[in-house]
Amino acid sequence: MMASSPGLNALIAQCRKLEAALRDEAGRQAEAGHRPHEGPDDGVNDGPPHGLNDGLDDGSHDGRHEPAATSRAMHRFIADMDARQAPPGLWSPLVLAVLTMAGGIGVGIGLLSLLLRPAGPALAAFALVLACAVTALALAIGVVAFMGGYAFGLVLLKRTALTLAAAGGLGLIVWSQGDMRAVGPVVALLGGAGAWLLMNSNAFYVFAGYQMARRVMQAQARRR
Repeated sequence: MMASSPGLNALIAQCRKLEAALRDEAGRQAEAGHRPHEGPDDGVNDGPPHGLNDGLDDGSHDGRHEPAATSRAMHRFIADMDARQAPPGLWSPLVLAVLTMAGGIGVGIGLLSLLLRPAGPALAAFALVLACAVTALALAIGVVAFMGGYAFGLVLLKRTALTLAAAGGLGLIVWSQGDMRAVGPVVALLGGAGAWLLMNSNAFYVFAGYQMARRVMQAQARRR
């Protein structure tokens, strides 16, 4: 992981913090009859935008100040991203999908190699298809949720990548015992580890922040 990378766990924690701020804001507006927020922006987030950190409730806001969803820094961040031809890190979901599916295929190849002799070609082929289908389903749900600005999608993608990497590692142990070929576990390990490293990169971090900020701004606009 790059030394300057904020880390996937930090990204998930910040997304969850924003989701909590959205729920709190919706609850306060419901109780107050949707009256507008009081008080100007306190200027805490006036620094230059650089991803999801801009406009986040950093813990100094306990619900009595203006919520993160209305911070000027987040508005500037969204405006800066929308002004570009393509948001930074736009390529990262595509690369993530390729790496994740490669890992799923690797797991399937490993199962095919492992089950081909003892269980027969039919069951081995079914295991291959099942591994690919489960990986594709997890990837689709995770990407859709992530693109919608939900932390759940990031958590699912994280667990999928770690599962693929772990399956590849276990497959290499089985290969060392002579029970299967190495190609499947190697592909699974490389795919899962590559997906994990990508999700810990700054490009993915900024793009995920953009998606989360868009969700926040859209929710804020609907309440006005």
